Amino acid sequence: MINSQDYKKIVIFCPPKKVTGGPEALHQLSHKLRAIGLENVFMHYLPKRAHPKAKNYSIYESVQTGAVEDHPHTLLIIPESMTNLIKKYPKCRKIIWWLSVDFYQILVDNRIRKQNIFQKLFYKQADREYHLEPLPDVFHWAQSYRSGVYLKNHHIPEDQIDYVCDYINPVFLESTGIKKNLHSRRILYNPKKGKKEMHSLMLNSPELEWVPIKNMNAREIRDLMAASLLYVDFGENPGRDKMLRESVSQDCCIISGRKGSSQYQQDLMIPEEYKFDFREESIPEIIDKIKTVLENYKDHIPNFLPYKNEVLNEEAVFENKLKEIFGK
Repeated sequence: MINSQDYKKIVIFCPPKKVTGGPEALHQLSHKLRAIGLENVFMHYLPKRAHPKAKNYSIYESVQTGAVEDHPHTLLIIPESMTNLIKKYPKCRKIIWWLSVDFYQILVDNRIRKQNIFQKLFYKQADREYHLEPLPDVFHWAQSYRSGVYLKNHHIPEDQIDYVCDYINPVFLESTGIKKNLHSRRILYNPKKGKKEMHSLMLNSPELEWVPIKNMNAREIRDLMAASLLYVDFGENPGRDKMLRESVSQDCCIISGRKGSSQYQQDLMIPEEYKFDFREESIPEIIDKIKTVLENYKDHIPNFLPYKNEVLNEEAVFENKLKEIFGK
């Protein structure tokens, strides 16, 4: 448990202007910490930009700070994409929130590789990076079961790991009525994920209607999902994916791959019959399953109710977890 009275300032680091799952989770964290009575919570955006908070996140309460003091009474919450900040603030207590796993090492390597010759005369970027070494003032939040497995495999002590998962945008929790067209052959997918796999599936099923989710706000995505029967995802899924959770909240069936967090029932609680190891020879089987689900939606959707119930309860679980951690 963290005694919030020990800290004059709680600072959440966040990239500016981005509208993706990670930044939304960080704004949700600010919102909920303030909701449970912590008024000393601030967002710090890096790199610095004018008007860094995306308009999409106006529903989340946050206050921006431009300065971060390296002081024992400052608590820093840092996403795994910014672990180069760990050693910059040696006096602060730090929490790394592992919203993803895959990008951590990629970003570390990129920062080291981008260091120019002149900079190397004065310091080595590798020495400034956090390499999962055990530090007494660094603690870890795992957004997914997969993140927890990753941390344990890298010898992070269990007493330094907690499980803190974000929640879907509240727009998806509004009661607007879900009306399905049972004759629909529309299949939703995220065009930014699993591009090679999705291209192969679409190439082999010209008779089906594949609809990419893009250039839409949260309400538009919700309404599209509420009218559709199936969401397909063969992406990498470095953490608990937002769009998978959003789709099941609107009573979409799901067919997915087994990459990343999708391989774990703790992260994607759908029956194994809807998960596939993607190979070229498995494409006919996957397409057959897609058609079966579309043709027999009413028979399949009850199988997704446990996952839907978990997703609908995530906001309450998130808030209760923060109360537990911060002694509220």
